[in-house]
Amino acid sequence: MSDSILVTVEWLQAHLNDAQVRVLDARVSDPRLPIGYRVSHIPNALAFDLNRDMYEMTPHGLRLQTADAIAASLGERGVADDSTIVVYDENTGPLAGSVYWLLKYLGHADVRVLNGGWHAWRNANAPITQDTPQYAPAVHAARIDEQQRCTAEWIQENSARADVVLLDTRTDSEYYMGHIPGAVNLSYDAAIDLTTQTLKDAAALRAQFEKLGATPAKEIVVYCRSGARSAHTFMTLHALGYPRVRNYKGSMMDWELGGLPLE
Repeated sequence: MSDSILVTVEWLQAHLNDAQVRVLDARVSDPRLPIGYRVSHIPNALAFDLNRDMYEMTPHGLRLQTADAIAASLGERGVADDSTIVVYDENTGPLAGSVYWLLKYLGHADVRVLNGGWHAWRNANAPITQDTPQYAPAVHAARIDEQQRCTAEWIQENSARADVVLLDTRTDSEYYMGHIPGAVNLSYDAAIDLTTQTLKDAAALRAQFEKLGATPAKEIVVYCRSGARSAHTFMTLHALGYPRVRNYKGSMMDWELGGLPLE
C-alpha cells in the first residue's frame, strides 16, 4: 500500500479490487434526482451521503450521529476496522475532507483521499459504473480519538499556549467580520490547484502554512463556520505530515452560540 494520504487515479485503479480496499463516494446525492452516485461512480465504490450517514435530524437541526451508529453502518456495508478507505468527492473538496476527518475521529487507521476526486477520475477516462457493490458485513468499531477534535472549552484553555495556532479557514472577508481572538487566516481553497482540482504540491502548501506560523512543531486548531471547510484543511495538514491537528466541529456557529468573544 501507498504510505500517502493522497492517492492518484493510477494508484486507485491498480488497487480497486484489493480485498482490503473500500471506496467511499462522498459526492452530493439525492435519490430523487439524477445526480451523483446513482448516475455513475467509481467501480466498487459505496455511497456515503453526509446528511444520511454522518448526521441525523433533530428538532434543533442536524446533529452528528453517535460514533457507534456510524461505525455500525459502515460495518454493515463491508467496511472493516482494517480496511483501507479511499474517499472522493467532485474534486478534492470539503465533502471528502469532512468524511476524512470523521473517520480519523472515529479512530480509523488507514484513510486516504483520491487527489482530484471524480474530476480527475473522469479526466483520466477511468472506468465508471452504476452497479452497487455487495460486500459481506464486517466488524467496524468506533474508537473515538478526541485528539482529532476541538471544542470551545479546549480553545479557551489552550489558545494562549505558544505551541498552539488557531487557523481560520474561511474567506478573508468572513475573517475580518469577526473571528476567534488570536486566530490567523488562510481560506481552505488556497490549498487547491484550480486547474487540476488537486491539492497544490507539498512545497507550496507548506510555504502557505508556515508563513502564518503554522509549522509542524505546533498544534494546529482549524475552524470555519461549521467545521466542513476546516475539515478540508485538517486533511491537507495531515497530507503534509503535521502530527497535531484538531478540527473544531461546530466552529463559529458553536462559538457564537456560546456568546464567546470575537476579534
